[in-house]
Amino acid sequence: MALVKLIFSSFAQAITSLFFIGIVMVAYLYIQRNARLEESWLGVLRNPVSTQLADVVLYGMLVGLMASVLIVLIGIAIDYNAILFIWPLALFLMLFNQRYICFSYAGGIVSLVSLLTGWPKIDVSSLIALVGILHLMESLLIILDGYKDSLPVWIEHRMFKPVGAYLMQKVWPIPLVVLVIPEAGASLASGGGVAMPDWWPLFKPQNMAQVFALLPIVAVLGYGDIAITQLPNERTRESGFWLGMYSTAILIMAVVSSRVYWVKYVAAVSAPLFHELLIILSKRGQMQGKPAFAVPWRGLRVLEVLPESPAQKMGVQRGDILLRLNGRDINSEDMLHEVLSQCMYFIWAEVKRKDKVITLEYRDYQDPIEDLGIIFVPRTTGRYFRVDEQKGIIFRLWKRIRHNLKEAQSQ
Repeated sequence: MALVKLIFSSFAQAITSLFFIGIVMVAYLYIQRNARLEESWLGVLRNPVSTQLADVVLYGMLVGLMASVLIVLIGIAIDYNAILFIWPLALFLMLFNQRYICFSYAGGIVSLVSLLTGWPKIDVSSLIALVGILHLMESLLIILDGYKDSLPVWIEHRMFKPVGAYLMQKVWPIPLVVLVIPEAGASLASGGGVAMPDWWPLFKPQNMAQVFALLPIVAVLGYGDIAITQLPNERTRESGFWLGMYSTAILIMAVVSSRVYWVKYVAAVSAPLFHELLIILSKRGQMQGKPAFAVPWRGLRVLEVLPESPAQKMGVQRGDILLRLNGRDINSEDMLHEVLSQCMYFIWAEVKRKDKVITLEYRDYQDPIEDLGIIFVPRTTGRYFRVDEQKGIIFRLWKRIRHNLKEAQSQ
């Protein structure tokens, strides 16, 4: 019970720290940017920014508490110096590419430098274990929350164009409590000592300390993906599964490396390398696979159903093909608007769902039904969403400099 009190006390310090509040503000700005993108594509914002922010903060706090309990109970003790090196390096790497803020890159680099040069002096096994646990928590967040508020767009594809797709972009602020070997002058969580089992900590530091302290820190977990061959919830389940496999493998290597020294090198290289490989293979599978939302030969493909719309109340779902409305064939949005312009108070639609054709009905005798509230995959369009990497500030500045130099040479 005393240990639980210490963990919750330190966790409370994490969620009330100025650093956590700052990360929450960053998440707010990120969601606000995505909201503007959604309004430009759909013409409407489905969920308020405040609701989306509350969602990511709540999930981040719950997962952060789970990770904190796991870290302390297992006994993953991190050198305080490691924390001081990882965060600045992660922020620096983000300047090149936004996804490099992930701790797998910074943790792997710091671990490898420490092994090769002896500086900074850190326990590599514990640091790699922390990376594994954070990614295990990230896989859980992706499965539980990653698919929510996914943005329907249409893209150019090598097989068909246009093709419907779903853009998923999430950032979760994660308050954490970690075990550290105290350093002089470090600001650590307060609390008394607690008796632990003989096997604890599982990851024993090279210079075994007699006392460990709880340190409240803040991490950031992000998820950026696009679903082309699957629905968003199917895509996040698959992504979360493979990330969970990755984190399990990293944790196993961390445990082995705490007993076999040369495995530390393998773990330090594997953490960023396999994370990058996982992202590359995942993206390639979506871009080269068979699209799930191609334009049908007949009818209109449903890409998104807006909340509280007639279509949602009828039971229309993503991926459905609208074939007929009130007995008339529908092969374009102009044909759909023509039918709805006749002051309809009662409509019935024939919809193809997978291999079955079903009939759905809706009535509203107070106001005529002028819009179904459906975003379709357009048959023809000159507007496509570009699937590009989110480059960091350095790359964007370099691109702008090169562009200005080319303009100056052409004059």
